[in-house]
Amino acid sequence: MKPMRRSKQQLNEAACREILTRSRECVLALAGSDATDGFPYAVPVNYAVREDSDGTLHLLIHCAPVGAKLDAIAADPRVSVCVISQGDVVPEEFTTHFKSVVAFGRARLVEDGEARHAALRALAAKYCPGLPEESTEAEIARFPRTAIIDVTLEHVTGKQCIELL
Repeated sequence: MKPMRRSKQQLNEAACREILTRSRECVLALAGSDATDGFPYAVPVNYAVREDSDGTLHLLIHCAPVGAKLDAIAADPRVSVCVISQGDVVPEEFTTHFKSVVAFGRARLVEDGEARHAALRALAAKYCPGLPEESTEAEIARFPRTAIIDVTLEHVTGKQCIELL
């Protein structure tokens, strides 16, 4: 990857991890496939973050068991994601005060039932905090075909506007 052109605005690794962990949505960008007539495909998704013991980050994304996302991943597992944690338009300054992360990685469909279930629990914990475990488990059971995409992040970079330095 090329280094960031405006390196003074680059966020450090800890700030990038915080944005990835705290933010609620990202845009998942995939290479073109037959499902999209060869056009690239970018779609907003909810996600949870999982970290391996070696510090590798994974984004866990739920989806239908068939569709354009899975077709695109089967054709080319390389993806990117974009998360915007701040995007305040400041009209009088003709600018936007922003913080964002762009990451690149490889996506795969989670095949293991236990790993799939753990991902669904992680998503529920993020988006439905405080619900009783039995409610979460009952909801997961309602959707036995829900697929999980695991994006292993290989390169993560973040940037903020110069006004926030």
